[in-house]
Amino acid sequence: MVRARTIALALPLLLAAACGKAGLREWRPEDHDSGVTSSSPISTTPTNDDPHASARAVFGSQCASCHGNEGRGDGPMAAMFRPADLSASALQSARTDAELAASITAGRGRMPAFGQNLRPEAVSALVRLIRSWRR
Repeated sequence: MVRARTIALALPLLLAAACGKAGLREWRPEDHDSGVTSSSPISTTPTNDDPHASARAVFGSQCASCHGNEGRGDGPMAAMFRPADLSASALQSARTDAELAASITAGRGRMPAFGQNLRPEAVSALVRLIRSWRR
């Protein structure tokens, strides 16, 4: 019983020491490896009766891990980064389309810049998608 307790107490310490911070680096947009780059065209033509279909695809691959599928800040990485709720009325009222586009392009706070990975048409489509979520 004592040996099991000792192992249970020592295991987290051993794991922490083995993992160390030496191999960690800051997350970068290219870590997603979504295939959406500045040379990849994005269609802004509505498909399947969804005017935001192309933006949803980009958002799903680049943004949803933090912001969640509907931009509510509830993605799987949200606990770590605490991203903005893009559907919140307060955020929607406080930011212009140009400010939203600038945040996507140049980054904001802990959010990385996606300007190198997305064409301007994709950024505009993302802004329209974000605006469609206003509550």
